[in-house]
Amino acid sequence: MAGLRGTIRRIARAGACAALGLAACATWGATRAQAARPTFGGTIVTVPGVGLGPPAAVNGFNPLLVSSAFDQQAAGLLYQPLVWVTRRFQIDPRLSIARRIVTGPRHRTYTLILGRHWRWSDGAPVTTADVAYTYHMIQRLGAQFANYGVGGIPTDVSSFRVLGPYRLRITLKKAVNPRWFILNGLTLLTPLPAAAWKKCSVTRLYAHLADPRFFHVVDGPFRLVSFAFGRYVAFGPNRHFAGPDRPYIHRLVLRFLHDPESIFFGLETGKIQIADLPHELFPGRGKLRGFRKRVVGPVWGFNYLGFDYANPRIAFVRDALVRRAMMHAIRQSLLIRVQYYGQGIRDYGPVPPRPAVYLSPLARRLERTGAYDPRLARKLLREAGWRRDRDGVREKNGRRLIFTALVPPGQVRGPIIIKEMLAQVGIDMRLRERPFNEIVAMTQGPDATKWEALYLAWGLGAYPSARNIFGCGGANNFYHYCDKRMDALLDAVPSAPGRSAVFHYEDYFIREQPVVVLPGQRHVIEARSDIHGLRRAYSPLGGFNPQYLWIARDNP
Repeated sequence: MAGLRGTIRRIARAGACAALGLAACATWGATRAQAARPTFGGTIVTVPGVGLGPPAAVNGFNPLLVSSAFDQQAAGLLYQPLVWVTRRFQIDPRLSIARRIVTGPRHRTYTLILGRHWRWSDGAPVTTADVAYTYHMIQRLGAQFANYGVGGIPTDVSSFRVLGPYRLRITLKKAVNPRWFILNGLTLLTPLPAAAWKKCSVTRLYAHLADPRFFHVVDGPFRLVSFAFGRYVAFGPNRHFAGPDRPYIHRLVLRFLHDPESIFFGLETGKIQIADLPHELFPGRGKLRGFRKRVVGPVWGFNYLGFDYANPRIAFVRDALVRRAMMHAIRQSLLIRVQYYGQGIRDYGPVPPRPAVYLSPLARRLERTGAYDPRLARKLLREAGWRRDRDGVREKNGRRLIFTALVPPGQVRGPIIIKEMLAQVGIDMRLRERPFNEIVAMTQGPDATKWEALYLAWGLGAYPSARNIFGCGGANNFYHYCDKRMDALLDAVPSAPGRSAVFHYEDYFIREQPVVVLPGQRHVIEARSDIHGLRRAYSPLGGFNPQYLWIARDNP
């Protein structure tokens, strides 16, 4: 315990200095932002995942074939969504390819009318053929599509009919909550250029996953200019973009920086102009001159400690008492103060606490009070049959309560504190730092059986059901978790009206902790003072829309 307290005291002192620095932050740019008018031109250099999480490299741009949030965020710059979801979970028809969605009286049929003004960069109109291409490719890819089955696409669809170039109808096998289907299902059907891609095999699509020449036909606000594997990706404005929000800047560069020191040095030297300020470097913020901040998040998702239930070496995680003990052993308020320098919020379930639209009464109570109770954690472990050995680690039937967690680069600060907290109740968590892409490769796929635990984050659809993650055999259930009661609750979410089904699923998850959920973090975005449009470019839900960014020009 003394070691943990000493570590926390040292970090907390630095955190207090950081808090003062943030409170005293210069805001001289705010007055200019109000008076200045947007101008066109200029280059902005940043990193992937700003406002979302610690950056990682971008590896591909095909929305059908990429799974990481960083790749999806980059692909989203090239292709306009069928349904644009706002930060308040509403549909903006001005920014959606689908101008109108007509729901049938029994909530089984959905007729989509597309806007006629949308164009591909080669001048061809965006039509229902492009939506159909996406839908049929998802069918063809099956489990290779990361979100297969999410929102009922294509698993709950009984017919998909093109009624004309700007009109199509989707009929479902059963009545569902329209909000669930639109926010989670239709959002997957981003139109893709059927004329340019229809003759491409899946093999060819994979072969050109990051080839700028392949992605020359786009309908989003940006086009892909160049890509250097492991180094950077550059975008330019799509001059043929038909939307109302054409980009102001003429070039956007995402540099692939990974460790906090490189990001801070990049800001300090001007090599990058926008980035999340790494929490552990808050005390040095005073060195950044000519910057202003914007705080966003937590993003619409959750941070977690996840386990491979199929790995016999950690069979103990199949016992809910052990997982619940971990939840009660972790003092989230301390993690927020020490790991995130106060920029965070408690979270114990699969539904993010902000906005609190889908938060159950139990989740609200835990957010207020916390679940930290090490005495209860020890009691639960004793009930599960685990007794302390001489070195303090618990043992049962010759097995010890030990596991190794994979941690992305630059993110060991929190896991070190969690490790010490778990040690107080007799659980030995060991840490292994690995590149993000390597963690993905080690933990995903049918042959990924050589891992025990991982420390990561997961993004959610706008309607927070997660059958693909926590359902038996779900497309993204890399944890091999399977609970029939959880399946039944998840299956009830799409069809039940209102939020009661979400609440039942949420509460059961909190009690079972299939993954141990950790605090959500707010992101402190540092941007050069002459860069404007941050509020619209970085949404509280983790969205990235750089078409709203612009650079002020000094008056002559």
